[in-house]
Amino acid sequence: MRRWLLTLKPAIGLLVLFMLLITNAAITYRSGVLLVEQSRNAARTLDSSRLVVELQGRLVDAETSQRGFIITGNADYLETYSDALTTLTPTFIELYESRADEPLWVQRLDALQSLVFLKFRELQMSIELRRHSGFAAAQKLTMTNEGKRTMDRIRKLIGEFRSDEARAFSIQEARVQGTVTAARASFWAVTLAGLGLLTYVLYALWLYLVEVRKTERTLRRQALRDPLTGLFNRRFFDAGLEQEILRSRRSGNPVSLLILDIDHFKNFNDEYGHEAGDAILRSIGQLLQAQVRGGDVACRFGGEEFVILMPNAPLESAKARGRQILEAIRGQEIPHQGHLLPSVTASLGVAEFPTHASDAEGILDAADNALYIAKRTGRDRMVVSGDAEKAVA
Repeated sequence: MRRWLLTLKPAIGLLVLFMLLITNAAITYRSGVLLVEQSRNAARTLDSSRLVVELQGRLVDAETSQRGFIITGNADYLETYSDALTTLTPTFIELYESRADEPLWVQRLDALQSLVFLKFRELQMSIELRRHSGFAAAQKLTMTNEGKRTMDRIRKLIGEFRSDEARAFSIQEARVQGTVTAARASFWAVTLAGLGLLTYVLYALWLYLVEVRKTERTLRRQALRDPLTGLFNRRFFDAGLEQEILRSRRSGNPVSLLILDIDHFKNFNDEYGHEAGDAILRSIGQLLQAQVRGGDVACRFGGEEFVILMPNAPLESAKARGRQILEAIRGQEIPHQGHLLPSVTASLGVAEFPTHASDAEGILDAADNALYIAKRTGRDRMVVSGDAEKAVA
């Protein structure tokens, strides 16, 4: 009863703490989403304002360049005009892309674009008159004040743009500040409550520490072992293979790998039932534990496949061990439900690092391919990687 209470207290505390953390995470996430969205909107507003200001600046530069050319006839003045004209279309493209989801903004931008292109046509007409008809003709066109009226309309529209953008930016800034304030308040409220609860949980866990440690040790052992055969599992093998490959590279000693597959295992399951299949797997597991060297690692790879990792073992040693294992499997007597099961055999693939591969994945593939060849060429035999024609029965 006491143990149950000791378990229940931290469990309840952790559950409440978890709920607090989830709440805090949800608030933080939501605040983060809002801040990102608001910051993006603010950045878009600033970028739009920058582009509009740049557009206005280019118009002024173009107009100044045009006047200089009309007065002096010097074509050098038109370099600035040409630069402004060249950047006109890219600037409008950026403006359209930045606010494409705002119909009112796009409508205003259409009006601005029409005026800007109209202004450039007027500038171009006066430039062409200056080139072909002289100063007087260009001046006469300029004196009509059409260009001034167009520029005044452009300035007015740009002023509306900038005024609207300034208001929008102020609103966005206020929203960002409000979001930050709310996020800060909720963070501290949840954090303080969580700290108090965490203190309680730590105290309860301290009372339960000895039993928890004991449970952890048991779970750790179980996590590395296959529960049916008692052999190490795939997770342990993957880590061990990588480690042994690294060690082999440093020392220069070879590493051999054997992959074993029980022949026609599905037929045993279908004919005698899965319990009989489990009996065969347990028997193979016990046999491998007895057959491997002290430094070798026998693992259940999955299903009816097993692997044996042999550090510091050259290929010849691995082949000899493979022959012994196949022979031992042939001679096994496996009892089940008061009678002996039919004899089983296995197929086996062998590979050596670094002879057959340059890394962990490669040696695994090499041994697996050899196993495939052993099964394809008749089963109940061993094949060394790269030696398909030399299958050993």
